[in-house]
Amino acid sequence: MAPRKTKAPTVSLRKPVLKAAAVAPALKPQAATFDNQGSGFGGSYSGWQSTMFSNARRAIFGQAPGDLRQDLTPWNRMAMIRKCRWAERNSGLFKQILADMVLYSVGDGIKPQSHASTPEMQERYEAYFAEKGKRIDITNRFSFYQSQAILLRGMVRDGDSFAAKVRNGAGDAKIQLMEAHRVGDPLDETVVIPGIHDGIIFGPYGEYVAANVYKSDGSNRQILAQSMMHVVDHEYASGARGVPLLQHSINSIQDEMEILALEKQAVKDNGDVVRTIQKQGGVLDQDTANELGALNTPSYTSIANTMGGKLLVLDQGESMSSFQSNRPNSTFVGFLAAIERDIAQGVLPYEFVGDSSKLGGATVRLITAKAGRVFSKYQTIIIEQFCVPTWGYIIGQGIAAGEIPDDPDWASVSWTTPKSVTVDAGREAANDRADVEMGLLSMSELYAQRGLDFRTEMQKRAADMVYMQDLAAEYGIPFELLFRPSNTPMGTVEAVDQADPAPDANLSE
Repeated sequence: MAPRKTKAPTVSLRKPVLKAAAVAPALKPQAATFDNQGSGFGGSYSGWQSTMFSNARRAIFGQAPGDLRQDLTPWNRMAMIRKCRWAERNSGLFKQILADMVLYSVGDGIKPQSHASTPEMQERYEAYFAEKGKRIDITNRFSFYQSQAILLRGMVRDGDSFAAKVRNGAGDAKIQLMEAHRVGDPLDETVVIPGIHDGIIFGPYGEYVAANVYKSDGSNRQILAQSMMHVVDHEYASGARGVPLLQHSINSIQDEMEILALEKQAVKDNGDVVRTIQKQGGVLDQDTANELGALNTPSYTSIANTMGGKLLVLDQGESMSSFQSNRPNSTFVGFLAAIERDIAQGVLPYEFVGDSSKLGGATVRLITAKAGRVFSKYQTIIIEQFCVPTWGYIIGQGIAAGEIPDDPDWASVSWTTPKSVTVDAGREAANDRADVEMGLLSMSELYAQRGLDFRTEMQKRAADMVYMQDLAAEYGIPFELLFRPSNTPMGTVEAVDQADPAPDANLSE
């Protein structure tokens, strides 16, 4: 009779299933994905691989999706600000990104161009605003253009910044600049403000009503929204405060600084060892040690000076060679570049703030165009949230005080931004001239692209023409010799001046 087969032990390669998961009742869609602690059972057998748990990668922990006012707590935001300000003071790349954002977005200032009903009123409003803008803040330290740079830098670094419409002791309209840490919930727990979250007070419909400001004495002050300009780039509809633009890169910035510091220390250590001696024994005789400056030398004279021109006699099995270090190397440099690229991504192209030597002509134009779009975005934010309200406040107060006359279009204004960054000025200038001649581009838009005011530049040009005409008449020379002497034929200007007028021309105008 054949022996009975015994059941061989087996090992299952299938992942163990939690008993709770096998018997878990049907949950609501949101609860099936996350519970209150951010973990749940819904992803284990889901058809979406991004939701499934796997031993191949680390689990991502987080709370259930909610409004940004719940996700971004005041403590989290202040922790981000603290780290970003530390990075600004210690990281060259972080500071370079901030400097580029401010330099190319604001530059020498975003300038107003009034659209009042008459040219005289336009010029008067612009002159009045320029005079008031020389020292526009309450401390009389910053101009209107410096305030733009400070607010933009604070918004990029801290997430948002503030400017309040105030008056000084003489009753003049001024602007008070405030950084992000100055606005928050009341420090005194007994003070309860309905509808407040992280310093922003909301109305019954979710509208921005006021801001709670910390005073120097520790007390609070509420400033109404109509008097408080909140400069922020909102990325969420449910948010109250802004998120620091570079908060995602703080860990990488710290890693890069620590790795680079360790590598620099290793290079110093390797540079301190210039030669090595390989011996069969472990003892160095006294004569050789003295020659190498290792013993009996109070100052440890450098080996280069001690061994110059000397001949060393070594025993059998001994050799002496110069120590060659391979730190840093090309692999380490490439590793640092990868970290820096990760830091800059999502803000500006890495090639714009970092190394652009490996790019070709077309790629450089693409990188510059992408960076230009970023700068244009933040120019729009500064114009809409700071420049336009400030114009209305300063000009409106001037009209109310009787310092400038009223005009039905006093609030109508446009803004001229700094010249856009370019890498091919010659080609773009030629294209602009062709577009103007074909009527595809207006002169006002052309001058605005270069950061200039069309009316102001035309007045300068007209004054230059009159001056050249008077100078030519004074010295008795043709006007063409002063105005484009190589391209204008002689007598062109005189022929235009002496030409017969059209039959229907009104000579009285």
